[in-house]
Amino acid sequence: MPLERVHDEAGQLAAMVRALEAGQMVEVPAGALDPRAQGWVAALRGYQRADLIGTVRAYLRHRGQWEGAARELGIHRNSLRHRMGIAAGLLHADPDDPDVAANLWLALRWL
Repeated sequence: MPLERVHDEAGQLAAMVRALEAGQMVEVPAGALDPRAQGWVAALRGYQRADLIGTVRAYLRHRGQWEGAARELGIHRNSLRHRMGIAAGLLHADPDDPDVAANLWLALRWL
């Protein structure tokens, strides 16, 4: 994406976020989310042995802090680590990468 477009889209997103009340959700226009993130969500949804959507949401909400995320989920931190390892494998991406985390967080917020 050209740098000028990134700047324009970031400005539009910032204006939209400033206009929202806390907790308010908006309809996301088709194509607004990163297509990779949409694929990531589909991969997480397809996993049947654990709630990876909830797991990744909690992990990102707690900014990668194992203890807080595990407590929210009611599981041991090692179980969380195991689930996040599965999630990372399904995503073929590192959820701790800031770009991956940001795009994944936005996609999960608009489920």
